[in-house]
Amino acid sequence: MDIKDYVVVAVMAAVWIVIQILKKPVFVKLGLDDYMPLFAALLGVLFTAWIHMSMDFNLFLQGIASGFAATGMNEGINAIFFNGGES
Repeated sequence: MDIKDYVVVAVMAAVWIVIQILKKPVFVKLGLDDYMPLFAALLGVLFTAWIHMSMDFNLFLQGIASGFAATGMNEGINAIFFNGGES
């Protein structure tokens, strides 16, 4: 099994976009920065269930992996373009 079997790129991109939209008005303003990865994983599970209109353990793992991959992608983008700073 490869990671590509679990990370769904469309879900990862959708989660990343939602996190970026909600980052400053919700997470930063309310001091919930530490909970962003958890929220991303939850969104990944919800988006995966919505796409497949069903849920099983494999889809649950795909959603969690895609949500956490969106968080990792955000960290990578910050490291490359913003020298590791918060954006």
